This record gives sequence, structure tokens and C-alpha cells, in this order.
Amino acid sequence: MDELFNEKDFEKIIEAYRISLVRRYAKENLARFKELEKIERKNIDKLIQYFLDLLYPEYETRLELDAAFHSLGTFAHSPQKLFGVLGNIPYAIVKFGKLLIQALQAGMNALRSYYAAYRFERELFLQAKPMILAGKDISSPEIFDSLIAKIPKDEADTFRKQIIKLFEILANKELLEKIQEVMLHVIEKMEKKKNVYSDSDIKGIRMGYSIIEKGKEIFQFLNPEEIQLLLYGIDTIEKDFYETAVNKEKN
Repeated sequence: MDELFNEKDFEKIIEAYRISLVRRYAKENLARFKELEKIERKNIDKLIQYFLDLLYPEYETRLELDAAFHSLGTFAHSPQKLFGVLGNIPYAIVKFGKLLIQALQAGMNALRSYYAAYRFERELFLQAKPMILAGKDISSPEIFDSLIAKIPKDEADTFRKQIIKLFEILANKELLEKIQEVMLHVIEKMEKKKNVYSDSDIKGIRMGYSIIEKGKEIFQFLNPEEIQLLLYGIDTIEKDFYETAVNKEKN
């Protein structure tokens, strides 16, 4: 994990982002978007809680999450680890069906979403560090928005698109169940091969499973139209958040 993220000052950027998140999904801000009026407030509240609990948790939990995703990332670069938990590939395809490959791809997309957020936060922290050292409150809307405005547009776009991909995965009930089935199989295999897989490897998979399980709660009772509207809402709010910050800085 990047040494930068071990700095205690990084806690301030996390807290500032959490405050900003609640602010942009507040009723007052959403009222600006007439096309989002049909989204029930309880679904927005579930979304906010998911962001706060599992994507942008408080500092100590975030360090655990970083370590878990780092362990998950090693599977993408280690065929021995990946094939070790899947076992015989033809057998795995028979066991898990045609969605196996999609499940693996979805897992990789979730990792990409995490790393996009990681790069975004790293850039934010680098911009915020001088202000933190100067004793400024970076959680204030004016200062935090000015930090957001300094993020390059392509970086902000990549971050937003990867977050949407993650939520698209969480909204796909059939695929999600298959991913969880594969993950439970992986955990079982790993626990039998402690000489190959570390405790942090196993914890990483378990935390990944938890992220999916909690994500299901956002979408499980929504119909396809409501799901699409909520995904559109996330994209709209996040895009507006960045563009508003940039425009403020220009003016």
C-alpha cells in the first residue's frame, strides 16, 4: 500500500470526503434535479450509508479495506493463486455455469473501481497536504470544492465511470449471486491451503464478499426502471459535483 496513505493526515481527507458526500446527496441538493424526484429518499439514504460504511469508511476501517483490496489485487497478477482457488477450469465452468467468466470480470471491474478511487484520493491528498500543514479546515465546502476542482477532468471522469460500473454490478442480481457463489468456493479452497494463502488473502476475499452482500441491499427491492434511475442519479450527482467545483474555481 502507498506509504502516503499511512500518514495520519490522510484521515482528514477521508473525513472531508465523507462530509462532502453527505452534502451532495442531501435533500436540498437533490431538489435541483427534477428528473431525480421519483427516487425514494430511503433508497438515497441506503446509498449514502453504503458509501460511508464500505467505500469511504472512517480512517481505521479504511486502512483495513486498503489492505484487503491490496490482497485481492495480487490475484490479478498471480495465475498460481487464481487457478489454485478455482481448481480445474473445465470443472469450475461446469460447477458455476456460463456466468463464471462474467463473475471473474465483474470482480476485476470492482478492483478497477477501487483503484480509480485510490488514485483520485491520492491526488486529492497531494493537493490538500499544504493546506493541512497551514492549519486550514479542508472539510469546509469552499476549500474542499477548490481541491476537487484541481483534479484533472480525465481523472475525475474515470473515477466516476468506475464507480458507476461497480454499482451496475451490484444491481445485477443474477450475476451477484454467481459472484458470491464463486467467492464462497474460493474461501473454502483458500482455507484448505494455508501454505499458499495468507490470512490477509482470506480476509480480503471475505471483505469483498461483505461489500457485495451489503450492496445487494440497495437494489434488491427495486424494479429495473428504479435501478436505472438510481444509477443515472449517481452519475448525474457526481458529475455535477465536479463540474460545479470547477466552475466555482474559474469564477
